[in-house]
Order: sequence, then C-alpha cells, then structure tokens
Amino acid sequence: MITLLVVVGLLVAFDRVALLVAQRAVATEARTSGGLAADPGVKIKGFPFLTQALRGSYDEVEVSAQGIMRGGVTLRSFTADLRDVQVPVADAVKGRLAQVLVSRLTATAVLAYADISSARGVDRKLVVAPSGNALVRVTGSVSVLGETLSATALSSVRLDGRTVVVTAKRFEVAGKPADAALASALAGRLDLRVPVGALPYGLVLTGLTISHQTHGQRVGRQLIGGSIRAVDHRADDPAR
Repeated sequence: MITLLVVVGLLVAFDRVALLVAQRAVATEARTSGGLAADPGVKIKGFPFLTQALRGSYDEVEVSAQGIMRGGVTLRSFTADLRDVQVPVADAVKGRLAQVLVSRLTATAVLAYADISSARGVDRKLVVAPSGNALVRVTGSVSVLGETLSATALSSVRLDGRTVVVTAKRFEVAGKPADAALASALAGRLDLRVPVGALPYGLVLTGLTISHQTHGQRVGRQLIGGSIRAVDHRADDPAR
C-alpha cells in the first residue's frame, strides 16, 4: 500500500510538472504569435494532464493577458478559449515549439471606461462613466450658444467594424434635461469614435456589450466587453 501511494504521488507530481512545462511553452508561442509585450497567462484544463500530453492534443486551453495596447487604446483584459489544441509534448519539453494549432478559438476583449476617455484622439476633457440602461455618460466642458458649460450626454455604444462608437441620445446640463434648443446645439459635440487596432492572432471583434457590475474592488468602473469571432487556425494547414 505504501509503495502504491508513493507511485501515485510521483505520477501526480510528474503530471503537474509536465503541465507547467507545456503551459510555459504555449505562453512563449502565444506571446510571439500574438505580438504581446509579455508572456500571457496560460491554463491547460483537464486532469490528468499526462493523457492529453501523450497524444499531443489538449481539449481546452485558456490564454489571458492584460493591458494590451491596440491602435491607441488599451484593452484592460483579453481572454481566449482555445479548443482541440495541438502541442507535441517533445517540442514543449525541448522549448522548440514553433506553432500551436487550434481547431476553435473564441475570445473576449475588455475596455474600461477610463481607457475610452484616455484613448488616442479623444478629447482629454471628456469623461466616460457608466449610466445604466445600456447607456454610458459622457461629460465634458463645451462652448455652445455663446457660453461655456459642463454638459452630459447619455449615450449608446455600438461597434462599427473595429471602431467603438459612442452616440448621444439625450443631454443633461446642471443635472437637468437640456431643452430642445440646447440639445440641438450639443448634437455631435460629445460623440466619440474610438478605433481598436488589430487584435492578437488576427481576431476580429463581432459584438459589444456594456456591463456596470463591480470589477474587483472598484465599483463603477466596469468594462465594455467585445466578443470576438471564432477562427479555425488549421484551415490552411497543409498537413491537416
């Protein structure tokens, strides 16, 4: 019994060590192919790991990174879910992994309100914040009708290709709804277009949602998240 327990313990330990080696190899390749500044976090899921390693195929791998700069805007986080991932264990151990083949990949990119305000080309006087009801608040100082005032736009957010578009639906001045004349004068003044550059691994944004829930311990700074098109990275592999 003692011998059996020792053998099982050694197998589990070896399983975990092999897992760490494979995750490190995938992280290095993911950084290079994704044009990332640092190795992303990699989590190969499933247990035991060795059965997957022996066949060189992993059912599910999660790749995550933070603070990715793309086209003048910072993506607060990026998380990709990879399925049927091909990583030969010999290549991973020897550190010579040249590519990672994936059957299916879905991902989510997250953009913080503060990062919209600080994006390249956005007026630094504008502040973007959550509002509720699938809208955001854009507040800034503007000159209209011969005076300078602080106005707030309650705006919708949508995706236009690679650009996040923020469009005012109604306005408030001094905490009260703007009248028709003032709303007409403010039209377009607090609208934003924030281009998002090329995403890692040639992915393309396909949708956008707004969330106002707490992120960590920071209330009111929840993020705008975009879904990303699933891609078959093995479609052009001649060996497939």
